[in-house]
Amino acid sequence: MAKEAELNRREQEIKRREEALARAGVIIEPKNWPPFFPIIHVDISNDIPVHLQRVQYVSFASLLGLVICLFWNILCVTGAWITGHDPRIWFLAVIYFITGCPGAYFLWYRPLYRAMRKDSAFSYGWFFLFYFFHIAFCIYAAISPPFFYMGRSLAGIFQAISEMGENAAVGVS
Repeated sequence: MAKEAELNRREQEIKRREEALARAGVIIEPKNWPPFFPIIHVDISNDIPVHLQRVQYVSFASLLGLVICLFWNILCVTGAWITGHDPRIWFLAVIYFITGCPGAYFLWYRPLYRAMRKDSAFSYGWFFLFYFFHIAFCIYAAISPPFFYMGRSLAGIFQAISEMGENAAVGVS
């Protein structure tokens, strides 16, 4: 009985504190158990102010576009690998996908989401820094010049043109 009374007293104290914080205008986010359960939280219409929602929807579309492009890269590189190219190109394409998708989410999309939600200058700075690297990688992947790696691990313009001479079906994809 004493433990139950103590638990009830603590519960009432916590409720009183939460209500006082809610009256003061402090946003209380519910704690999840286990803490890793919501891997991706996207509720733009409820979390982001109305005047910033369009920008957030565009950035979410950019993130989804990256996922689609990196998956398409895997398919194109698989075609090149099947036609006789080095198998390392396929592993590199898979590494781009495995690191690029969560990397983009955690390095630029989530900081932008938090910045728009809480109006945080640090999060905006973090977003602009890593989105610059994201744009640079996307431009490099789209052009795919044979500077750093002489294989065909990215399905860019130069790689498609060089593949067209060897196998037109793979080059077109």
